[in-house]
Amino acid sequence: MESNVFYQFNTKVYDVLDKTYFRKAASSPRNAVISLLGDEPLNVLDMCTGTGSSAIAIARKKINSSVTGIDLSPAMLQMATAKLEKEGLSNVTFIEMDAARLYFANEEFDVVLISLVLHEISPELAGQLMSEARRVLKANGKLIVLEWEEPVSRFKKIAFYPIKKMEAKGFEDFLKEVKND
Repeated sequence: MESNVFYQFNTKVYDVLDKTYFRKAASSPRNAVISLLGDEPLNVLDMCTGTGSSAIAIARKKINSSVTGIDLSPAMLQMATAKLEKEGLSNVTFIEMDAARLYFANEEFDVVLISLVLHEISPELAGQLMSEARRVLKANGKLIVLEWEEPVSRFKKIAFYPIKKMEAKGFEDFLKEVKND
């Protein structure tokens, strides 16, 4: 319940942050993900899709692919659906679903994307998401995990500060773990 209230509030600022931090095409993690996908048509699962930014970006660039975005937050999915309607894409579907208990068949997806999620959840829940991702991923599929990394330069650290303060408790510890790995 607490996280649902958190995401209802954050839907109002989520995409503003997204456009602020990922506005440069050359350094956008969404473009990096798309570059890993190749040219063939794919069946893609975007776990914890949020407002659908990654799912929509993939669908826009890979028009012959099918993209499914799932999330537990109705508020996030409502925003994702509104964005999708503006885009006019027909190769994206958004579904309210628990990423730790996917309704999909084994080996259903060519690509599973887990983007900017693991830092927000417990290690136990992260393990469940990873297990489900592996289960629904085809044997020769790609699992792509995208996460925050604390910037090194002073200017970028200043720009990153609002992210650090808006994120859930434990985010700074997560960043330290990522840095040490």
